[in-house]
Amino acid sequence: MGALKSLVFFFLLVVLLRPVVAQQDDVTGGQSFRVAFYNAENFFDPFPDTTMDYNEFTPEGDRHWTESRYRSKQQHIFKVIAALGEWEPVALMGFAEIENRRVLEELIHDTPLKKDHYKIVHFESHDHRGIDVGAIYLPDRLTLLFARPISLKTEEDSVMRTRDILYMKFLADGDTLHVFFNHWPSRYGGLLETKPLRHLAASVLKSVCDSVCKITSDPNILIMGDFNDDPDDESIRFLTGDQRECRLVTLVPRSKYNKVKGTLKYRQQWNIFDQVIVSESLLKKQNKLGIVNDRSTIFDAPFLLENDEKNQGVKLQRTYYGFKYMDGYSDHLPVYIDIYSPNQK
Repeated sequence: MGALKSLVFFFLLVVLLRPVVAQQDDVTGGQSFRVAFYNAENFFDPFPDTTMDYNEFTPEGDRHWTESRYRSKQQHIFKVIAALGEWEPVALMGFAEIENRRVLEELIHDTPLKKDHYKIVHFESHDHRGIDVGAIYLPDRLTLLFARPISLKTEEDSVMRTRDILYMKFLADGDTLHVFFNHWPSRYGGLLETKPLRHLAASVLKSVCDSVCKITSDPNILIMGDFNDDPDDESIRFLTGDQRECRLVTLVPRSKYNKVKGTLKYRQQWNIFDQVIVSESLLKKQNKLGIVNDRSTIFDAPFLLENDEKNQGVKLQRTYYGFKYMDGYSDHLPVYIDIYSPNQK
């Protein structure tokens, strides 16, 4: 009965959080579709990976990651996706910190997401912990034309042991949408020491976007992810600066429910590492896909947060605090945008 009551409570919460008309574009009057990104905080399966030295997330590993903990994490991520979608399924959802394709396969087949018939985009990366960037999408809403991973490389290192950038090209409402999901190198090891790695990621991504802009006039480019930098940090300013080939704009984020000041919190400090950056064409209202209200949203639903007695305000319900298992959701909040098509007027 306890599990049933918990499930009923969750769905009541989702209904209460929903607006009267979900994903209805109040600018154009047309129906929009939602694109979201979520750093899921170590979404590992519980099985050892014989190809990796890193195996903390196994029953025998330092995290004591069991089948029951994995399934609890899976259900948490499903709840986030269901709440994010409101009345309609999220059309495209990107993830950071997933271990492999298997966790996405089981997410869309072993939860109520099965009824939505999602498809997966995933490539194995060279990350030293074995975590990747991946995505699920609705094939009846978006047609995948092409996808590939973009590796970070230097002259000294042909392929760095970090996450790839996931590039996908979709057909949406008769127009092309170029999507880049990111999980840039972390600050672990020191902010200044790791700064060049994020600048490298920005350089690689900018180069690819410039190439898209050279080939296609006024393309629709959507960049989302965990950049491990804030909007005013050098790497993001580099990406959105120098507009000779491609004008990219960081969308101003707003919180949906609790007026949080970022997507993750360390002690008393909020950061906006999870961001949405778009080409200028998506901010125009002329015959192309467009961003509803020209803003991104931080999904700070109450069930993802808890009171922060030590640092005041609220904090995220995480899966782990250090090595202490908390059975929470993630150390990041999701971000999303709604995209409309003028053809739907």
